[in-house]
Amino acid sequence: MGNIIDYVREYGRYDFKERPLCTEDILVLAQLSYLKFEGLVPTVAQRALAAAVSWMDQNMEPDVVFMDQRFRDNNRLLWQALAESKRFSSMQCNYYRSRLDEDKCMQFAAVTFFPQDSCPVVVFRGTDENFVGWREDFYLAFAEPIPAQKESAVYLQQICCLTQEPFVVCGHSKGGNLAVYASMLAEPSVQKRIKQVYSFDGPGFRPEFLQGASYENIRSRVHRILPASSLVGMLLQNYEAYEVIASDAFSVWQHDCYTWRITEGSLVRLADIENKQRRINEVLNRFIFSMEEEELRVFVDTLFGIIEKTGAVTLTEFAADWKKNLKICLKQIRTLDKETGEKIRQIFRLLLEITADVRLFGA
Repeated sequence: MGNIIDYVREYGRYDFKERPLCTEDILVLAQLSYLKFEGLVPTVAQRALAAAVSWMDQNMEPDVVFMDQRFRDNNRLLWQALAESKRFSSMQCNYYRSRLDEDKCMQFAAVTFFPQDSCPVVVFRGTDENFVGWREDFYLAFAEPIPAQKESAVYLQQICCLTQEPFVVCGHSKGGNLAVYASMLAEPSVQKRIKQVYSFDGPGFRPEFLQGASYENIRSRVHRILPASSLVGMLLQNYEAYEVIASDAFSVWQHDCYTWRITEGSLVRLADIENKQRRINEVLNRFIFSMEEEELRVFVDTLFGIIEKTGAVTLTEFAADWKKNLKICLKQIRTLDKETGEKIRQIFRLLLEITADVRLFGA
């Protein structure tokens, strides 16, 4: 058993003619999108001035590129494996876009990879370490599109004006949701060029988003891949088809795709989501869908208003002094009514699991 790093080390000796682009390659690129490519990869606005670059040849600052503490060490290992591989070392990338807007509550990033002798892969980054992005994720439960979804649709349309060939769209976590959303809203001529859409443990959609021809036109090409204890990927699950894969981690930590098992070059498939996790997900989704939108908005704003009291703007900052920050949060929670306070305590239990991961493996 191995993970995506082991996959690259073992199968990186084959080029894309010898071993065509597969799900495991696309997962590698989805993870690669978490690297901070500012100044290294041309943006959409620079397209007239700069061609696609060989991403391995860039002079980079490791402290910037590997800034996301959750994946820092594994991202470095993945980068090294890719650089030493025949399969990926000549890959080019272009059209990087990254936006963080606290006023709009938007965290968005995307990049397009061009593997040699294969089709382009448009990748949307998932939620990074900034709490702005986490707050935006909660807004997925609302009826209107979140800012990152709108941005994803614009980005995909722009890329399709700059490339003429068929392509793949993908993303991990929120990036998977954005991949599906952008593909769903694409013009019919663009949709015809989409070969496959991959959502790696990405949350779903409210029912109204999936109604009509927009989603139906791409449904057969959408692949939702979730770990056995998926929490994020089962949020807003509306009976879309999905595949389940094995992970070496426990509970919410399975969201990290470095824990996903690969053997003989393929992700290890399982029958379905674990029963215990399925029951948790059903309760959580009932909770989300039972609340009026304004009530849900107040709940989300209350939750992140409490986090703001700590002064932390990223998971890493929260984890760096988590005892003090938790004390501040609990003090704020005690001022709430009993029902709201208990719901927010449940959210904080999950947050503490995630920050524990940051403390152990990145902070």
